[in-house]
Amino acid sequence: MKRSGDAQPRGFQGPVPGWASLVPSCADALQLPRDRSSWGEAAGDRGLVEVRSWTESLGRIEDALPLLAKRLAADGVLLLDVDNVQSAAMLRLVVDGRPGQYDPAGSFADPTVPLSLRRVLAAAVAAGLCVADVVRVPASADEFPAGFASALLAQGLAPLAWLQGQPPVRHWLVCRRQSAVLGSVLVAGGDATARATTAATVRAWLPAEWEIVVADDEREAIAWNRAFARAQGELVWFVRGGAVPTAAAFAALSARAVIGPAWPMAGDERAAPGDVAGLMAPRKDLLLVGPIDERFTNTRVALEHQVLRLEAELPLMDGAPATWPSPPPPIEAPAAFAAETQELFAAWSELQPARKVVPAGDGDAPARAATATLASTAPPPWQHRAPRISLCMIAKNEERFLGECLARAKDAVDEIVLVDTGSTDRTVAIAESFGARVLHAPWQDDFSAPRNVGLQAATGDWILVLDADEFLQPGACERIREAALDTKVLGYHLRFINVYGGGKTLGVMMVRLFRNLPGIAYQNVIHEQVTPSLQRIGQPLGLVLASADVEIEHHGYSDAVMTERGKTERNERLFKKQLAAQPDDIYCLYKYGDFLRRVPGRSVDARALLDRCFERILAGAPSLPRELPYAAEVASLCALEAARVEDRARANEILDIALRRFVPTPNLHYLSASLALAEGRAEDAIHHYRRCLVYRDQVLVVPVQEGITSYVSYTGIAQAWILRGQRARARDLLRQAIAEAPAYEVAHLALSKLQMLEGDMSGAITTLTAFLAQHPESPGACQQLSLILQRIGQPDAARRVGERAVALLSARALDHEAAAMQRHLAAR
Repeated sequence: MKRSGDAQPRGFQGPVPGWASLVPSCADALQLPRDRSSWGEAAGDRGLVEVRSWTESLGRIEDALPLLAKRLAADGVLLLDVDNVQSAAMLRLVVDGRPGQYDPAGSFADPTVPLSLRRVLAAAVAAGLCVADVVRVPASADEFPAGFASALLAQGLAPLAWLQGQPPVRHWLVCRRQSAVLGSVLVAGGDATARATTAATVRAWLPAEWEIVVADDEREAIAWNRAFARAQGELVWFVRGGAVPTAAAFAALSARAVIGPAWPMAGDERAAPGDVAGLMAPRKDLLLVGPIDERFTNTRVALEHQVLRLEAELPLMDGAPATWPSPPPPIEAPAAFAAETQELFAAWSELQPARKVVPAGDGDAPARAATATLASTAPPPWQHRAPRISLCMIAKNEERFLGECLARAKDAVDEIVLVDTGSTDRTVAIAESFGARVLHAPWQDDFSAPRNVGLQAATGDWILVLDADEFLQPGACERIREAALDTKVLGYHLRFINVYGGGKTLGVMMVRLFRNLPGIAYQNVIHEQVTPSLQRIGQPLGLVLASADVEIEHHGYSDAVMTERGKTERNERLFKKQLAAQPDDIYCLYKYGDFLRRVPGRSVDARALLDRCFERILAGAPSLPRELPYAAEVASLCALEAARVEDRARANEILDIALRRFVPTPNLHYLSASLALAEGRAEDAIHHYRRCLVYRDQVLVVPVQEGITSYVSYTGIAQAWILRGQRARARDLLRQAIAEAPAYEVAHLALSKLQMLEGDMSGAITTLTAFLAQHPESPGACQQLSLILQRIGQPDAARRVGERAVALLSARALDHEAAAMQRHLAAR
């Protein structure tokens, strides 16, 4: 969407004639010398530092900016010029292997370093600088056709930076060294009286560490931008003149905005869709997206465009229940409104993705996330009728779960085929009571064999595979019926939630609903897979794997069920059988190692298997680490086991390799964040915890422990902020984590420690006693309360609480020993 006037550099401050116009009048300016050894000669002695181009000799920007920040006097300015890694010149360099004919050749002695804006902003914030503006320097000519972005999208890329033509060739950052301001309220829009009234309303309850910036310009898009350029807050809240926001709405939004952009919500919908008014967001996120486009004559179109950019660039967006009276955005030029709206629609509709193929999961064939529009060349067998669905199951002594499973699934299927492998309880009778066709096959220490017996007997067009301890959740039957109508789909990933003794996983996707095509078969004696045969047979027909909004709870991994069935001993026997046949089976090594991690006393064996699996992945083809959907999980488990034996060097080595070579997962980022926090690397910890939060409400092909994508990472970020001395922000975020998960012990302990640091012993005691009232079995809370009581001169009370903590810890140890003994006796 190329609009007139794009040739001039632009920032939140508006059009910028050139670099010189950014340079303030300053007697003590410093043109940065290339010799880094002289940077720290004098601290706080410069009102201005200029970096005309970031070059190789200056080193990592994360290391250099803290040194430059120290050279600045109070309110001093750092002007930073960096090449944009997303520019057309960089694209040509990547594709052609050399600069374009008209691109600057660069210096061989000291080459420039192109950097992503996201990375530069993060480094500036970590250095304690306030980035006042980012000026985008456009390319001199647009060398790529209008449909270039959609062509890239068709190849599975996300060319958001190309939406308005070529991305900028450079970024000029205006940074200031100043006292931190927690947040800024920008009041823009409406007339002067409306803005003044709104500002007065907000000022009555706004915390002292926040500022109010009232815009002067009557045109709203320009007013928001100029107010932002004047603001100094780490958080920014957009409020329209004439609105009457409330303290409760502010509190709800600010609790979430410390992590990422937060919109006011009315129920499940945004209070004002297509409008930035009400949005509260971190400053660096807004800088990343850039200013509102001032070249639209109608504010309503400009704001809709800005909202689309925010949604596209910032995946970590949240909402808070918050509404207040607010005027709508204006339409200043009705005659141009229809044309501008059509222009906006045309630009964004160009980037609508084609049908997406979901990556294969459950250890299936290598994941290839790509778009596909192929349709099956052959008509489906159900052309003139509804497709039939067969439920295929295998079972042995499943009377505990089978009735519930079939009761929930019967409306989704037309046929039930159950292969019994030797039940001695009521399993067969229960199945027959639901009209199932029961086949009998002796158990041969091979899960694939009875699965394939069931597949061969099924007569439906589609096959749904469930185990007896897997329960369809409400609405699943209707969604399965609807999914089976799609003639272009080979199979569907369904969402499974594993219910453990200690909680649930967030969810994992597995292919369990698929077309009944000739030759489809399971493989592997344990953790059997069907996707390899599905892809081998279905892909030549133009059929694709997709995902369906079907949720299933799996109850077979609770400690009681594992003990009752003797699953531990049986599973290990099958893993050994599989490895005897295929010693280098990467998936089996991964699953076997992960399995042994849960068996008491087998951590050494688990670590050996996982390390062997990790090395096999690295020894494979260069593309293998990114093709295996579970590769990052292998790395996460290897790092976790290394950290458990205090081998942090090995853990960091594994994580570094995985972050560079594997497709990351929430668990990989969580382990990276946890190690960084333990080693005092606050910025690294915050970065990886924020990456965990990006996955919130997403379902992946690998299991994610509950809380990692929400309250657990909130708590981790708060702990990192405490390391940075940002105690007020940490306190707010810990309270948000506790509100979301009141039973999460770590958040309560972190909050009480923060209160201790601030000398608020009474508050710390209140936090812990309130938690213990609801969770008296918490040894951590008892230990911390004992410590506080000792500090305030209550040794007798401290001793009693400490003894309680020791007793609880001993009881937990005995529980683990008892569970291990039960498993041993069950095996005998």
